[in-house]
Formats: sequence, C-alpha cells, structure tokens
Amino acid sequence: MKVVVCVGGNKTVCAARLGVKLAEELAAKSNEVCILAPKGKGNVFTDVPLHEYTNLTPTKKLAGMFTKEHADMLISVMNLRACEAAVLAKIPFIYVEYENFKEDKPVKAKKALLQKAARVLVLGNSDKPLSKTKYGANAQRVTEPAVWVEHYNYNKPVCFKKENNILAVGPLTKESGFDTLLQTWARLAPAHKTWHLTIAGDGTQKAALQKFIVKNNLQESTEIVPSQSDIYSLLRNADIFAYPAVNPARADILLDAMASKLPCVACESDAVTSLITNGVNGVIVNAGEEEPFTIALDDLMVNWGKRVEMAVEASKHKDRYPFAALMQAVLGALI
Repeated sequence: MKVVVCVGGNKTVCAARLGVKLAEELAAKSNEVCILAPKGKGNVFTDVPLHEYTNLTPTKKLAGMFTKEHADMLISVMNLRACEAAVLAKIPFIYVEYENFKEDKPVKAKKALLQKAARVLVLGNSDKPLSKTKYGANAQRVTEPAVWVEHYNYNKPVCFKKENNILAVGPLTKESGFDTLLQTWARLAPAHKTWHLTIAGDGTQKAALQKFIVKNNLQESTEIVPSQSDIYSLLRNADIFAYPAVNPARADILLDAMASKLPCVACESDAVTSLITNGVNGVIVNAGEEEPFTIALDDLMVNWGKRVEMAVEASKHKDRYPFAALMQAVLGALI
C-alpha cells in the first residue's frame, strides 16, 4: 500500500517525531511510505522520503501531490489542510490528534471534515467517554504514545562538545524558560568543565539568548541548534534533559525524553506533574525560579548514581505510553 504521512501541529506542538515514527513503522511493514510536511515541520532525520511544502501552497496543489504520489491512503497527524486535500484527491484518510488539540487558526468545517475520515484517532488518557459529536462516529481514543530512542553515547552530534551533555528542546520563547536555564548554566558551567548544554529550537528569543551566552562567556560550553536538528540523536546522546518551560499546554517532548531513559529536571505544571514523580523518575522545581533549578541540576550533574536510578524509572514510560497501541489502531484502519 502507498501511504502518505502528513505532519502538522500548532505553535506549541510539533507532530514531526510522532509522524516520522509512524512512517518508519509502516515502512517496516512493507508499505511504500513518504512524509509530507510544511516547511520546517519535518524536523526529524529519517530514511523515509520527505517532501516539504510552504504555507502558501494551495489545498488543491496538495491534493495534486497525493495524486502524483499515487497514494492509497493519507495519515494526517494534526494537519487538517492535508485532510481537505485528501477529500479533493478522493483518497481515504486517517486523522490523528492529541485530545483537546487546538489549531493556530480555527477550522470552521472541522466537524464535517472529520465525519469523512476513515478513522479519527484521538491521543489521550482520559477516562471520560470520547465525544462523538466533536470527533465523529469513526473516532476512537488511543493511549498517548511515547516516541523513544535507545540511549547510548557514541557518534555524538557535532554540537556535543563535552563528555557529559544536558539537552533542552522547545520553541525559543519566554514561556519556554530558556532564559532561566541559561542563568542557571552561567552559575554551573565554570564548576563543571566536562559538561555541555545544547538548546534545540527556534523563535523570537534566539537573539537575546545568544547575546546572554556571549556576555557570560559561555560559548565553549553552550550551543543553540535549530529545531530542524536531529532530535533523535540529541536524545540518544544526552545525559540529562532540562525542561524549564512555564505552564506548558503539553509536555510531549518531556515524555519522549523520559522514555528515552533520561533523568529530567522540570518546572512544575499540570503537564509535568502528570509525568514526573518528584525524586523518583525526575525532579520538579518551582516554575520560573533560578535557584531551585540550579540546585536540582547541579545535584544530578555530580550524582551519577541518582541519574541512573531516575533514568531507569523514567524509561518505564515507554511501557505506560506504548507506541504499539497507536500502530495497532492505524493498521486496523488501513485494512
């Protein structure tokens, strides 16, 4: 079967890791698969063919792309334009989104569009009945999946200059808390010469963050890399994951990091406390405060045994949030 996986998202949630994982799993099952993504959204390295389009690409032209690819099925991960294009191209589609996901721009005809889907897969862990009125008669809830990688420390990405690595991922905005993280790092870096901090992301705060790095002489121990970087390799080769975001709507990258066997330091929020048991599989500190984050990060950097214990507990999320459940639901809809 020829399958096109189209990824999307909104300003806080990128569907790239989830969509690429789906595409790779489908390809492993002898399907012919390609990925279609808005420019800059397909930011995970993969061997699956990837095609990008701009936000100005008309829906009719997207439909033409599906026809050109001779697609038998579209799987749209949080990309409603792709669903509209599938309707125009007259190919069946499966739509996947996180429960309570909100588009950057409301789609007026969303309910009617989802009624045309072969299946709507809603990712969530709520015990409440799924709203058929909102998602349509073909909707089903699937346990939110973790996209995890095996953790190892060889073939380090170029940005990892030291032996020990701290990773942070997210949009470079005030809400992501990277200003607090860098203030923390300015205090810790001089005492931890073998450690390196990598921040992966893009956004309006990038220039200010880079200016802080230069002003505090952190160039040798700190690097900001684009969101299009290979996040899989960054996760594989990190030793600690820092998540200083303030009141995030979702913490999907934190879930992926924990499932990838990384001990995490994160600021308190509903999304964070749903994943981390403080002191067991990670550390939770007060949001937006530099001192608690500094103390927690320093403690993990010097205490290898604690890092290992938390990493082992954190990795259990790959069983609590299995990707296999999503794959089973997708394969069931493909038949």
